[in-house]
Amino acid sequence: MVKKMVLLGLGFLPLLLKAQLVLNAQLPAAGFVQKDQLWNLILVNNKADILDVTIQMDLQDAATGQVVLSASTGNLLIGKGVKNIAAKDLQPILYNYNVPDLSRNYLPMGAYIACYQVISNVIKEGPLAQECVRFNIDPLSPPLLSSPADKAAIESPYPQFTWMPPTPYDMFTNLSYDLLVTEVTEGQSATEAIQYNTPIYSKSDIAQPYESYASSFTKLDTGKIYAWQVVAKNGLSYAAKTEVWTFKVKKINKAAEAVNNSYVLLDNGINGTYIVKKDVLGIKYFSFKAAYATTVIFTDEKGNTIKETKQTIVPGDNYLDFNLSSGFQKNKIYKVTITDNENKPHSLTFSINKN
Repeated sequence: MVKKMVLLGLGFLPLLLKAQLVLNAQLPAAGFVQKDQLWNLILVNNKADILDVTIQMDLQDAATGQVVLSASTGNLLIGKGVKNIAAKDLQPILYNYNVPDLSRNYLPMGAYIACYQVISNVIKEGPLAQECVRFNIDPLSPPLLSSPADKAAIESPYPQFTWMPPTPYDMFTNLSYDLLVTEVTEGQSATEAIQYNTPIYSKSDIAQPYESYASSFTKLDTGKIYAWQVVAKNGLSYAAKTEVWTFKVKKINKAAEAVNNSYVLLDNGINGTYIVKKDVLGIKYFSFKAAYATTVIFTDEKGNTIKETKQTIVPGDNYLDFNLSSGFQKNKIYKVTITDNENKPHSLTFSINKN
């Protein structure tokens, strides 16, 4: 500690010879900053006089120059020598918020310039010392991809994309996401594909950490490799991005392939029985909840269970294909039921009428 003070004193020596008071703000160049950390200061009084001062601070947006936060402290007595200052030494601190989001304990993500002035409470003159420091606030963890898993082989040509938000969430005032999906050509890395290839699917300003590949887009091909990445934004500003993951679509049987573009919406208000023309029943099911596992149950007219299958339901649109080639008879009435994670059943009545 003594060595540190000596080195600090040597660093300030040219200034100490010219000014009675020297101010140095100890802010991280980048990282996660609490409001109290703005007051980690070092003051050096080069003379024997005890100074009665207050400190004023303006926090500016580095991009626009707008003052987003200003503050003034209580009285502080500075004797000769070096004094380390923290927020607890400067109470009461009065803040004026020009941007409401700054009222929280942690500063929102962005680039800032903090400018300080030390004002004498005795002598009415210009600042005794002043300094401006630029610093960046970045998320501790970028968003993390969840599904499809990296290098996964998926069944549906209309994938459900999910990811984890960047952390800490408190740093963001208007968090949204951009999703990019592109084909990886032979000889390319996944990162090169994202950077240079035209996206086959692109969605901006997604509010939640999930997105369904819309059925209005051309279905993804089997045998091809696709890369995807999510970019997090705070308002219009870039925040952080995920790694680039890849996946491919499994080859499916001809019956399933024939109905991939025909899905009936579960609980869509249709009265009566839905007619299935093939051996595959396609269901579109929307979930507002986080991903969960459930059992899809098929029953006959008497309520007897014909078939049960495990299914993972993800947030947003789910496109589900069920094979009806075994255990089901033509022109019989059946019901398929999916139970949500609040134990509420959603069902559809159908009959098979193959040509």
